[in-house]
Amino acid sequence: MRHAVVIAALVMAPAYVRAEDITLEAVLAATDQAPATRTTAAELAGAEARVDAAGAWSPTVVHAGTNRLTARVVAGVVVPLPILGTLGAARDEAEAHAGVVRADGTVVRRELRHRAVQAWLELARADAAIATLVTSADQAASLETIARGRLEAGAGGQVDVTSAHAARTRAEVAVAAARREAGARAAELAGLLGWDPLRDLHAAGGLPGGSADLEALRARLAGHPERAAALDRIAEREASARRVDVARRPGLAIEVSGSFGDPTLPGTDLFAGLSIELPVFAHLGAQLRAANHDTAAERARLAALDAELAGALVAAYRRWQAATDRLAGLERDVVPAQEKATQLTEQAYREGARDLATALQAARDLAAVRAEVANARIDAATAWIELELAEGKDAGAR
Repeated sequence: MRHAVVIAALVMAPAYVRAEDITLEAVLAATDQAPATRTTAAELAGAEARVDAAGAWSPTVVHAGTNRLTARVVAGVVVPLPILGTLGAARDEAEAHAGVVRADGTVVRRELRHRAVQAWLELARADAAIATLVTSADQAASLETIARGRLEAGAGGQVDVTSAHAARTRAEVAVAAARREAGARAAELAGLLGWDPLRDLHAAGGLPGGSADLEALRARLAGHPERAAALDRIAEREASARRVDVARRPGLAIEVSGSFGDPTLPGTDLFAGLSIELPVFAHLGAQLRAANHDTAAERARLAALDAELAGALVAAYRRWQAATDRLAGLERDVVPAQEKATQLTEQAYREGARDLATALQAARDLAAVRAEVANARIDAATAWIELELAEGKDAGAR
């Protein structure tokens, strides 16, 4: 499921070696330790802890008092009895919320991996630009050498040497600017992964890519992580509605108390009773209606999400087709023709059959084509990553 395009071969150039190679696999592995990933892990741990907390009973009430004429001390305890499903409903709601946090964390991690892969591809694009510009600078230097040779042989003029030297200098300036841009791309990637932004990084290894069938991709949308998160949010709303419904049931509590030191009694008097809590004025009906409306809203969002995911998948597939077709056409037809034309033009200038302006223009055209191909390769890889994301896979997954 991956291209055999090797960036290392694409970006190597004389007198320029990046300090540290970083492959796409290494970037994806590093996202597991990125600051954003640690945040989602902490949030999930908190949500899971709340599941245990949801099993707590209502507070036990202890009371004590005194009387002026009778018992000197009256003390007792009231113990609520969660026997009508209140604890189970609260725990179910907490578990449903933990499921939402877990699903949202998966989506966040996917987005982080996606951003990291995009940053790595942009670094690869910058490195490829360096290689292309270095090749152009070498070609400009070659033309300058030819121009000096023709001048020394009496077949050319100083104007050709000056023009060729200017073209070479211009190419070298472009190389220096491209290296600065690559440094900026490396800093962006390092920032996403929590690394030192001063690390000098170079994108190495193969570009992501592969083959795909649209109908097979559409069949996988049912398991898309964003859809799974939407289903978990529906489950959470339903659990909230059940908790409110259970809260409409009466609450029970056992009360035990004793009267001590009562001069009117021969001994200690004990009292035991059962109290019932009635949620008469709690507006639980309104709360239940609100919870049901929230559930209906989440279901409507799921329907909208299904439509968006289906459209995004087809769009990503079409863009990937366009990017791969463009790359294939450039590599198959345009590059060989332009290389042949540039070679013939340079040979003609060497032999005096063409002027320097024609040779320089041919060199610029070849440089433009090579840059276009390098960008097309990155564009095709980016389109593949977007297709994987639209399908529901993690970015860069094999």
